[in-house]
Amino acid sequence: MSTFEVQSELYEETDFATTDAANGNSISKFTFVYPKRLEDRRNNSNQWENGKSNDSDSDCAEKYANGGKCLNGSTNSINKDQDESESVTENGVSLDKDGDLILERKTKGVIEIEHSKSTKLDLVGLQIWRGALLLADYILHYEKRFKNRKILELGSGVGLTSIVSSFCAREVICTDINIGGLLKLIQANIDRNAHLKDPDCNVVVTELDFKVKYEDYSEYLKTQLQDVEYVICADVIYDDEITNAFVLALEGLLLELPKLKAVYIALEKRYVFTVEDMDSVAPSYEHFLRVFYRRNNRFGIARWKLKQVSTNFPRYFEYEKVKDLVLLKISN
Repeated sequence: MSTFEVQSELYEETDFATTDAANGNSISKFTFVYPKRLEDRRNNSNQWENGKSNDSDSDCAEKYANGGKCLNGSTNSINKDQDESESVTENGVSLDKDGDLILERKTKGVIEIEHSKSTKLDLVGLQIWRGALLLADYILHYEKRFKNRKILELGSGVGLTSIVSSFCAREVICTDINIGGLLKLIQANIDRNAHLKDPDCNVVVTELDFKVKYEDYSEYLKTQLQDVEYVICADVIYDDEITNAFVLALEGLLLELPKLKAVYIALEKRYVFTVEDMDSVAPSYEHFLRVFYRRNNRFGIARWKLKQVSTNFPRYFEYEKVKDLVLLKISN
């Protein structure tokens, strides 16, 4: 893996009121707007009063086969998931029956995250990338779907999407590998933002390594996973070796978790120009699709459906929602 330092584009695009921590890390403030349903529920129950301030998913049309080429020559042939689509404006503007704007005072919250600003490739989880904020937006917008559910996050990084999940979930299992003090940092970030979570939500931080087979998980972890209903992950597809392990880990979870409803994967397609293709391609994304379809169809029949979820939902966090952000859903 590369020894070069890499840095997320987020910090150049948006001012997160970042300050320096004593240990050399940074602490950034990620401001978000509460969705109205979540805001109303919180206000009505007189909970979560701290941390708020007032301010004016369809099947792949063409599958990889016979060497991994998509039948129409493109890896972008994943159909839209109509069930997940919703026609809304970028800022979630609502109209009344006469077509006039409904102006609402927005309630904002702030998540404080300690993170690194730049790392080597094997420690990119210490940073925050756009996919995490896209996934956080999705969870906020569809919070009713995740309400009182048990959620497992894979490759949690510094914990931002697990923290957002804790706003509505019954329990969140926040996992990553234990290198570079990552698990300790996740726990510190969860503690730092504990006032934002649903008081009935239990958040657990534990290690889950993609390279470890499900049968080799500890009995404790297996027990914790048995009633997981949703798996979420963001920005875990960037290195082919890690992607191979990630797909095998997903396969194990899809086979072994009896209550699992869906897996959501958020990522940004990163393009490079190759002489072989004489075009700009997204190699990491395309490698993931090839590996997934190869595993999914290895017995001659597709066991799971891979759908592309519409990203036409409001942006609740402050970041640049670029067109190359992708949200995928895997389900039975």
